[in-house]
This record gives sequence, C-alpha cells and structure tokens, in this order.
Amino acid sequence: MKTTKILSAITLVLILAANSLFAGRTTIGDPVSSLQQNLVTYDVKINASPNFPGYNEPFLVAITDETGRRVAPAQLFHKGVLSYTFKEAGSFRGTRIAVMVPYPSTPSGWVIPPSVLKANFIAGKTYHFELTPQTNEQTRKNDL
Repeated sequence: MKTTKILSAITLVLILAANSLFAGRTTIGDPVSSLQQNLVTYDVKINASPNFPGYNEPFLVAITDETGRRVAPAQLFHKGVLSYTFKEAGSFRGTRIAVMVPYPSTPSGWVIPPSVLKANFIAGKTYHFELTPQTNEQTRKNDL
C-alpha cells in the first residue's frame, strides 16, 4: 500500500513537470496558434521627416474601416518607431484605412493623408500601408 502511494505521488509529479515543461510550445490543433491563423495583420509604416512634430506632440496611428470605425485599438506614435502592427479577426472583402491624427485633436500644421486599401483580406496574411506626414505648405505645393 505504501509503495502504491509513493508511485502515485511520483507519477503525479512527473505529469505536472511535463505539463509545465511543454506549456509554452504550440502544437497542431492548439487553440492559440489557430487563433493567430484567423487574424488579418496590418503593418503601417510611417515615413516621417526629422522635423515632424510628432516627436514632441502626440499623434495616434489607427486602422479604420470605410465608415471610420476603428477595427483595432489605436497606438500612440513614438519617436524612432516607424512601423505599427494591428490585427483583426476573420477573412473578408472590404476597405481598410490607415490614419495618423493629432491627439488630442488639435490643428498641428501637418497633413497626414490616409492610406487606403480595398481588398479581399485573408486571415493569416499581412497587408502594408504607408503614411507620409507633410506640412500644409508641402501639401499646397503638391496640389499646384
């Protein structure tokens, strides 16, 4: 009887040790890895000049649909970080718009044209956007 209890205790310890040893690894059929496969990824690259005020004034980077509804939480723009990643569940056909706006919403003297992509968005794939902040003066020169 005593030997059975000792063997049971050792078996339990080995099972728990094995579970903790392999806890961080993904396996086929793992719900976490399959969830990642069901996400559309958006990569937003910021082409900011060195005198861009976003380095001193806060700006938000976001992805919206064609109605302006955010599809993922907005991210605060940080100096030196020129690429932002967003994720959305599912595959679908539609429009996604990358935007960069001052936060709080105040006139900054900069115009940041949105980047628009109309596509069949497929889960597991990455879609790229580029935003280039321009001064109001640069925008007027481009319009001439």
